[in-house]
Amino acid sequence: MALIKCRECGTEVSSKAPACVKCGAPVKKQMSKGAETAAGLVVFGLIGWILVEIFGGGSGHTGAAEKPTQTEAACNADDLQCLGDKGVVAAGVYCKDDVERLATHSVKWTDGTFETKFSRFRWADKNAGTITYIGDKAEFQNGFGAYSPVTYECDLARDNKTVLDARVHEGRLPK
Repeated sequence: MALIKCRECGTEVSSKAPACVKCGAPVKKQMSKGAETAAGLVVFGLIGWILVEIFGGGSGHTGAAEKPTQTEAACNADDLQCLGDKGVVAAGVYCKDDVERLATHSVKWTDGTFETKFSRFRWADKNAGTITYIGDKAEFQNGFGAYSPVTYECDLARDNKTVLDARVHEGRLPK
């Protein structure tokens, strides 16, 4: 048992007392220094683990001796699958605004937090390296306030940053 000061009136009160004997204010339970240090280390460790996971340390790579996977290696200029996989996230970032500008009213995205906006891709111009990314995770609002599902396409240049064209059609992609 330790004596602590009441935070209301300053009277010394037992740390085990439920309330101050003078003013009746509840006594704040304090953690021991060891418990406080342990809690701090747990929080610090958890934050560190989250940062490592976010910034790529948790991908299972053990060192430079590993062979790079296909997504880490450079893609051949005619390898649509490799180029498309590498550019699908960039397409979701750079094409989003162009797709939204095609809506007359409001747009509601239906993709999940960790889901890409585009589920398919094809060559728009193989010689130029332009890929058309295709998705259906948006709904456009009509003049009556109802939302209709749409399929959208976006042509992205070889640099995966330059949007060349965007198109929208009513409906969903076939499964």
